Amino acid sequence: MALTTTQLLTILLTLLSPSPSYPASELLPAHSQRVIDVRLPTRPSSLAAITLTTKPEKREVLQLEEGSGLVERWAEPHGNIYFSSSYSGSLNTWTLNISDSSSNQSVTNKTLCFDPKIEKLDKSENFVTVVAFSNIGEDQNIHVEANWNTNFVIIENSTITTSVTPSSPQIFQFQPSSNYNTETDESYLLTIETEYNDEKCMYVAINEPGCPWHDDIRTVQNSKLWSRMLKTGYFPISAAQFPNSFTVALVSLQNSSDCFSSGAKRSPEEHLKIVNIKVEKTLNSYWTPIFFSMFAILMTSVAFFFVWGGCWHAQLKNNEKRIQHRKRNDKGFRDSCERQRSHLITNGNIELQETLNKQVSENEKSDLMTVAKTKMTPENTLKMNLCKMVEEKSGEDGKARYAINRLLRDELTLQDMSVVIKDCSWHRRQRSKAFLYLVPLLSLFYMIPSAQMVYAEQQRAKATGNLEQCFLNYGCSRPWSIFDDFNHIISNSGYIIYGTIFIILVRLKSKFLPEENRTESDHLGKIGLPQQHSLFYTMGVCMVMQGVFSAIFHVCPSNISLQFDTTMMYVMMILVFIKIYQFRHPDISANAYHCMYAFVVALGMEALSLYIFSTLGKVLFYSVFCLLYTFAILHVAIDCYYYGAIKTSLLQNLPIFMKHSTKNILYCLYPKRFILSIVFVITNFALMIFTVARSFEEGAQSLSTPILVIFAINVGLFLSYYMIRKIVEIFQNPEGEGTRLRWSMRFFSFIFFLLAVALGMVAMMFYTRRHQSRNSTPPESRNKNELCHVLDFFDNHDMWHFFSATALFLAFIFLLTIDDDLLLTDRDKIEVF
Repeated sequence: MALTTTQLLTILLTLLSPSPSYPASELLPAHSQRVIDVRLPTRPSSLAAITLTTKPEKREVLQLEEGSGLVERWAEPHGNIYFSSSYSGSLNTWTLNISDSSSNQSVTNKTLCFDPKIEKLDKSENFVTVVAFSNIGEDQNIHVEANWNTNFVIIENSTITTSVTPSSPQIFQFQPSSNYNTETDESYLLTIETEYNDEKCMYVAINEPGCPWHDDIRTVQNSKLWSRMLKTGYFPISAAQFPNSFTVALVSLQNSSDCFSSGAKRSPEEHLKIVNIKVEKTLNSYWTPIFFSMFAILMTSVAFFFVWGGCWHAQLKNNEKRIQHRKRNDKGFRDSCERQRSHLITNGNIELQETLNKQVSENEKSDLMTVAKTKMTPENTLKMNLCKMVEEKSGEDGKARYAINRLLRDELTLQDMSVVIKDCSWHRRQRSKAFLYLVPLLSLFYMIPSAQMVYAEQQRAKATGNLEQCFLNYGCSRPWSIFDDFNHIISNSGYIIYGTIFIILVRLKSKFLPEENRTESDHLGKIGLPQQHSLFYTMGVCMVMQGVFSAIFHVCPSNISLQFDTTMMYVMMILVFIKIYQFRHPDISANAYHCMYAFVVALGMEALSLYIFSTLGKVLFYSVFCLLYTFAILHVAIDCYYYGAIKTSLLQNLPIFMKHSTKNILYCLYPKRFILSIVFVITNFALMIFTVARSFEEGAQSLSTPILVIFAINVGLFLSYYMIRKIVEIFQNPEGEGTRLRWSMRFFSFIFFLLAVALGMVAMMFYTRRHQSRNSTPPESRNKNELCHVLDFFDNHDMWHFFSATALFLAFIFLLTIDDDLLLTDRDKIEVF
């Protein structure tokens, strides 16, 4: 806050206006000590404290004639004068440093320690004794003055203005009201705001009343609570922790550079700092804000649930009529439905299911395209040559036959991408149900040590009183029980509630799907996309676990614990990407075990990035990062371009594709796929360059945010591509019966998406306006702290939790319904993209 010269002089005069005093002057011989009795004025109150002001008396500089051969002497000698005073049974010590002209503090103010609750001093006491010792090599006149400090006591809701310098710390004691510490979880907020010189760093220490006070730079970190601050400082204080009262010490640093990030722009250092101090009681009944937030989440989830349920129920009735009509008129469709019914009857009997699957697959194997069955034409010569090389290496009976079938076809349909899932139940489960087994299990194993570590970190911070260990918004940090920041924990309940509702919604959809689209047997069917709801269940579980892990992170937020918050975000985005791809590529979607191993590598790289500081270490680390990232980019791009042929045998088929590509570098087998692959490669190489460039800033740079950005951009681009192709598909294909209801379902599906985008943008707005920064120093982070602005309980980050959870819930519903208009469409008429 900028002050005019007049305002600054007014404040200084107010602060420094002395009460009646009786100063004492003493000549202190070189390397000696003196006992000085300083007379006290009349004590105005039993709660007033003694402040001693000590300063050297200035001497004139001896002016010498030029060329006299004598050396000019400075007015002030070099050295320290040490003071001590016993008062109220406590020894007080301080130093007057006049050794260095650049940091010379010509005046020191020392408030003598006493506890008005323990000992009421005799009003008749009229002097205080000070012992001074000099290590200066010449005599020095010193001036000692005693005043009663009537601003020593802080009263609730009143503001005190004070000045602080490195040589003159200030201390205050809170005067509690009669009902202090009578309520459960009673808490107060100490607010310190800078009036002048917000670039001067100082310690704020909070202790129980009693001597000695920790008002010295050497002992301030022994306080019960302590932290540094620059411009603004909020300090939540629990009445249970300070049952009688508390003292506040302000200790200014000589050098503020450690309080700023490297490279931060600063003005020249000034010693004087003027601050306003205020203590207020905070909200200690949290039922109202918690009730309103939970009620809003539940009502929102129920409302969207019923909107989806109404549309789904109407479409189901229409679908049943259409299915019955088709069964009467289409024998092939009727036979397919009978096979599915037989599969449901044998559910649980693996041998019967496998026999039935083999019978189906044998019928469809004859429809697979092979090199021998395909007539060579000028248009398919390149495809034929490629497939011949693959067939020579793999033979006609291995997994490669499915890849060859896909490579030889000019226009792939969903039927061509739903062959392997009929032939091999293990292949199908590895790409769907295995996720539902792995992710919750790994989450539980991951949750226990992460909760233990973060809780231990919080307890360590409490034990040392260090308020810089956890990066909180202390202006809106509502304590409850063992939690210092309960509001940021409870606001994660949105993820848990929405995730649970989404799991219920998926279960209901699975239960009420038409028999021909049931998840247990739809891989044998001929209509609609294979549902494979296990991934949707897993996404719901991840949403619940996101709430849990975010709550764990907010117990003690830091860059170390951030990975617990971002882990489930990574998993959710990976699952969304896989599910979108699986819609039209069920045979070649990602293997759950491969995904988990790749995910572990990403987590390992994220963890290592926090501990690499040197340039050489970063060069080595990010070389490995670029190598792994490049491999992942090329693997995904090539596998996507060749319709999953790489998955059949990476080591065997990759040389074939490389050889074929180099020989036919000017020709493109699949133009649309090629464009998609090129966009994917260019985007990810750009992200890789950005990540590496960012990493070489000074200090360790965590990969948490870059990995999150990489996943988010890839999911966003692929979803945008899928939606564009989906819209084109809607307008190009004939609608047939039930047009109105199909358009109604599409309309609500896209409404869910638009609402998700809108709420996601609102959430990001709140997220970017953060009230703390883990990448700054603790004092810089504290500068961003602000008071609660929603129901006196929630801040911007809580709003991020609420809005992002709602957006995520709507996005998941959109994905669950995006292709419901194709439930009765033949798979050989559904395009692959």
